Amino acid sequence: MKNADFIGIKVRKSDIIDTITIMETTAMSGVEVDLGSILAEKNMAPRTYYYAFKKVTGESPKRYIKNFKIKKVRDLLISSSPKEITVQEIASKYGFTHMGQFG
Repeated sequence: MKNADFIGIKVRKSDIIDTITIMETTAMSGVEVDLGSILAEKNMAPRTYYYAFKKVTGESPKRYIKNFKIKKVRDLLISSSPKEITVQEIASKYGFTHMGQFG
């Protein structure tokens, strides 16, 4: 894959895609995403990663994962019957403890 230049620093798109996969898998398991640990494992500087991530996705890592989780909640709400599972249970599964967090 082609590298993206950011202030003289090379960042591979494949590294960004790998971290997105880790973030999504973690979010799907109901565990809070620890971006610091992911970046330490990938040996990436947070600031460099932030700029590269935003360049690739168009949004910050925090906003990306929140939107990802909201989409998963929405998909589950659409596909589930209210008799099977409540809105609160679905939201809680993805780490939303207060309904106001959907904004």
